[in-house]
Amino acid sequence: MAMEEKHRRSVSPYWDYIGMREVELNNGTSIVELPVIYEITQRRGTVHGGVLASLVDAAVGAAIRSLLPSGQSAVTVELKLNYIRPASGTKLIGRGKVINKGKTIAVGEAQVIDDQGKVVAAGMATFMIFANENG
Repeated sequence: MAMEEKHRRSVSPYWDYIGMREVELNNGTSIVELPVIYEITQRRGTVHGGVLASLVDAAVGAAIRSLLPSGQSAVTVELKLNYIRPASGTKLIGRGKVINKGKTIAVGEAQVIDDQGKVVAAGMATFMIFANENG
């Protein structure tokens, strides 16, 4: 598959690299799954905090994207995260929800849940909505 075609089909090369994928998008909510692999851990063996931030960002972004019409995109302008406990196990789930969506700004929240059902991180993100250059 050509590089350009792969980029059109995936959410992002970064998501592909760490194995993150959308499981569900539904009217302002999302479920994003991330397998826990060695490459995303830090020296103590738990998932790196930056990866947890990425999962919160991804879950909120996916939830917002579920509400956008064709021709619009959104990018993160602010991200706030609370780390609750170390994250480990075999997979993490990000559950995102849109709190408010206006014409140019959307706000959402997400929780990161481990495979034992425990919340390991929670956060909130603000996204700027804009028209795609190519429609």
